[in-house]
Amino acid sequence: MNNFKLLFLAIFIFFFAVVNAQSKVDTINSSNNKLLTSKLTEFSKEYLVYRADSTKTRKNIGDIWQREAKFSKFNNKEAVEFTWKWFTKDGALYKTVTNICDRKTLAPLHHLAVTNKIGDPRYDRGAGTKAFDYSKDEMYPDKNVADNSALGSNPVKLNIPILSWEIDLETLPLLPIKKVGQKFAVSFFDPSEKEAGYHLYEVTGKGKLKLNNDTQINCWLLKINYDEKNYALF
Repeated sequence: MNNFKLLFLAIFIFFFAVVNAQSKVDTINSSNNKLLTSKLTEFSKEYLVYRADSTKTRKNIGDIWQREAKFSKFNNKEAVEFTWKWFTKDGALYKTVTNICDRKTLAPLHHLAVTNKIGDPRYDRGAGTKAFDYSKDEMYPDKNVADNSALGSNPVKLNIPILSWEIDLETLPLLPIKKVGQKFAVSFFDPSEKEAGYHLYEVTGKGKLKLNNDTQINCWLLKINYDEKNYALF
């Protein structure tokens, strides 16, 4: 009887440990130093962005995203400057977004977005300049940027150490991914938001990404559910 109890207890402990390990969520923000920022390098990349319907057969002619990173200094701090230029399918420069972040932690320091009128109502609604600076617990309009349309907005209180959502493509490769099933709560924040929070990403698989006829690279598959119907895969 005692042996049976010991066996049952051992099985219960093992089962609890497995369930607990599978349900664990790693918190990722700009203060706990879990991002592998030592892997970050300067770069210049281009992305073809297109849309497809649910059958994945109908695609529009895509826009081009140019994304760059370079090391710099901001207010005497070691920083990395991320630039995102969005060109429409006609070659017009629609938007330029610059995010300057702390080089070690990726904590946002400055945000500047310039949206141009290009004669297309789908794009022109948000034309203008918006600029913000960040302190440890607040985002506030930058008074030193000319024609800053954000000057009329109130500062946003930041109750967690945020990361910029606009550099998610550059941040996600720095996650400490080790296995399928890992979950990360990431403190991504967009300047249009009024409150900061965490967003759950899960490693759902891994595989090989074909770059051309001769080259394949190993990749992790990362998923975020925005709501019951919408999600994204990276």
